[in-house]
Amino acid sequence: MDDLLYRRFFSDLPELSTERLLLRKLRNGDVYDVNEYASREEVPRHLLWTPHLNLRETQGYLEFLQKRYRKGLHSDWGIQLRDSGKIIGTCGFASVDIPNESCELGYVLSPLYWGKGYMDEAFEAVLEAAFLRLKAHRVALRILEGNEPSEQFALRHGFRFEGKSVDALYVKGAYRTVCHYALLSEEYTRR
Repeated sequence: MDDLLYRRFFSDLPELSTERLLLRKLRNGDVYDVNEYASREEVPRHLLWTPHLNLRETQGYLEFLQKRYRKGLHSDWGIQLRDSGKIIGTCGFASVDIPNESCELGYVLSPLYWGKGYMDEAFEAVLEAAFLRLKAHRVALRILEGNEPSEQFALRHGFRFEGKSVDALYVKGAYRTVCHYALLSEEYTRR
C-alpha cells in the first residue's frame, strides 16, 4: 500500500456492491436511519462511543464523516439494503498505517438485522477492498473483551487471535481489555 494508492482510493470512496447490499458514503439524508440504530443502548455496548441522544448528535456524526470523505481520509461506508434503500450500519477503516501496509477495520450493525448475514456480506466486501485494491499486507481488529459475538465473527472470517492489552482503554468509566485479531494477505488468499 503506498500513499498514492491510498489517496486515489479514498479521494473518491468507491461504492462496494454485494448480493443484498450497497456500501456507500453516508449522506445527510441518512440521519433517521443512522439514528434509529445509533440511539439504541445495546449497539455501542462494546464500543467506544455512547448511544446518540438525538438527531442533532447523529447529524454531527454524518457531518464528521462527510468532512473525512471530502479530505480523502479513510472512513466508513454506510451499509444500505438494496431492496429498501435503508441504512442498517457501517463498515470501514478505523485506521490505516501506510508505511507498514496495514489497517484496522470497524463495523456496527442495527440489532434489527443481527443474525441475517448482512455484516458478513459487508465485511467481506471491505476485506476484499483492503487486500486487493489497497494492497494491505495486514488487516487488524481490536475488540473489547467480553464482546463474544464480535470475537466469533473475527474467527469466522479467518482472523487469528494475537493477544490482549490488559486495561488498555478507559471506556465509559472503566478500564477495558482489548483483544487483538489479525489477518495477513497470504492468509486471506488461502481462505
